Amino acid sequence: LAHRKQFQLQLEEQKHCHIDFYRNHNTSSTTMCVMSKNGITPQTNGLDTKGHSSNPASSTALQRMTPLILYGYLFNTICYFLVYALLPTNLTPAPTYCPDDNPNCTRRDLLAFQIVSFLNLSYLGLLGFYTFFISKRASNALPQTPQGRYFGNTLNKGRVLLPEADYVNAVIVIFQGWDFIASFFFEEHCTMIMMSHHLLAFICGFFCLLYEVNPYYAVYFGGVSEFSSIFLCISQLFQFYPQASLVPSSSILSSILPAIETFSQAMFVITFFLFRIVGWAQQLYMLLSDGSYILKNGLLQKYSPGSRWFLLYLMTMGFGLGALQVFWLRGIVDKVLEVIG
Repeated sequence: LAHRKQFQLQLEEQKHCHIDFYRNHNTSSTTMCVMSKNGITPQTNGLDTKGHSSNPASSTALQRMTPLILYGYLFNTICYFLVYALLPTNLTPAPTYCPDDNPNCTRRDLLAFQIVSFLNLSYLGLLGFYTFFISKRASNALPQTPQGRYFGNTLNKGRVLLPEADYVNAVIVIFQGWDFIASFFFEEHCTMIMMSHHLLAFICGFFCLLYEVNPYYAVYFGGVSEFSSIFLCISQLFQFYPQASLVPSSSILSSILPAIETFSQAMFVITFFLFRIVGWAQQLYMLLSDGSYILKNGLLQKYSPGSRWFLLYLMTMGFGLGALQVFWLRGIVDKVLEVIG
């Protein structure tokens, strides 16, 4: 009798729950009935009792990544000052990077900045390379259609298909934003070309997170293309500090550093040409084709209203930053010919 009474009470609760469901199905909160040991209780689908999202994927990528971005700025700043404090005070940089009237110049600031840049660019380059070429999730996790490559992370409501793209964009916002501000204190980095590059790349990463678009191309342009920058950072280290100033001639490292420098320079040239020239041109062609298809068929209004300007921006910046790669390639070729000569 007790079990029968409990069962009748549960049926009554279910009846009221169904009534509430049909009353509320046109509102922002959808009521569902969930069986528990205490009976049947109403719950909301995707919303908590205060009306806030209980599903992580229902929030924007920018909202999800904001804590990581703030921690990233903090990490870079702490890392810079920590490395600066730990570096030896007897470093001797190349004369080009020190004023003539300062014989005690060590430029520990330049080396600390380079190490922070190396950490950020290594994360981007390795994550992008792994996602695009090794795990191939950039191709396998997203539908290989214009909609899939550009709107992929919002097509499947309730689950982000390629979270790696969000992390790439978040670290782009971290590094390019931090680098932009820090470069004001380094005349070597505070050039019109580099500052413009930082700002344009920051805009790309920020609005990719805000509009939740472009996951496939973000992995390549923001991740894979930075793979060559890993070797550039190492090569620039030897440019700022000659090998003799880093280790004494009696150290075993003195015979290893020349090989590391040569390897880094060679890998930079190879990966730059493969990923920033050949690969960039291929991916840019795909982006332009996908973007034209999306604009022609009015898909932005369906999947990402209000972001038309950003798609046009990405297509334009693909050309602009691609031209910058060619400009840099010319300088690289001149340097290689100089070394060979």
